[in-house]
Amino acid sequence: MKSLPASFLAASMLLLGCTEPNVPFSADEASTAPVVDQAHNSRNALDWDGRYEGILPCADCEGIQTRLTLQQDGHFQLETRYLGKSEHLFREQGAFEWDSSGQIIRLERSQPGSDQFFVGENVLWQLDMNGQRITGELAENYKLHKAPPAQLAASPLAGTRWQLTELMGQQLPDDNPAYIVFSSTEPRVHGNAGCNRFFGGYELNMEHMRLRLSGIGMTQMACLQDTIEPEFSQVLQSFDNFNLTDDSLTLNRARMAPLARFTAAGPAGK
Repeated sequence: MKSLPASFLAASMLLLGCTEPNVPFSADEASTAPVVDQAHNSRNALDWDGRYEGILPCADCEGIQTRLTLQQDGHFQLETRYLGKSEHLFREQGAFEWDSSGQIIRLERSQPGSDQFFVGENVLWQLDMNGQRITGELAENYKLHKAPPAQLAASPLAGTRWQLTELMGQQLPDDNPAYIVFSSTEPRVHGNAGCNRFFGGYELNMEHMRLRLSGIGMTQMACLQDTIEPEFSQVLQSFDNFNLTDDSLTLNRARMAPLARFTAAGPAGK
């Protein structure tokens, strides 16, 4: 069994330091997590066993592609890949236990890292090192989803690395690092804005070709030279629809000229 890199712990600590103060799950936050009594908790009321997938925030990579499988016998299998850093797939397995409330599980891991999750309906919320809920702008990024929406899996947008080739009508050099990837397993997006990496969620309506991003977070590396990052970041926040033709994707606002144009550069992760 391969050991996980130390950057897993560093990623958790760095990103948690950028969030607002952590607070436990409360009954006032039904939109964040379901609250149930002891006789009707996650452990005995939900079909919690199965495979959960997602891309969790990472301090020094594009995101941690994560697959966590929970078994009824109390064992788990964890697979992680550090996107944009290595193609190696790290695997770990072991047992997990429930807390006294029947709401939170703790993975008994051989490696340090965030190992507690609040169990919701078809979703796991990753908790911080103290077992507290992560709040702030990045809160929505700490989720693993059990079942991918059928529309996402079937979307021609998903699973492809879209390389930015034109921004606000200006052609970009072939070696520019900016790109975007839409996940096919959950409504999550990640990419490179020209220097820093970004990640967040997306809402897709294929029937009306509507698309918007939400909860976008970004790393804060110091950029050594001028980049397209400010302009590209603004586009990511302002577009509301898209066009897709063969291997070309454009992001648009209303009926204006395309704000950004992309070319398919192969499968995501390549």
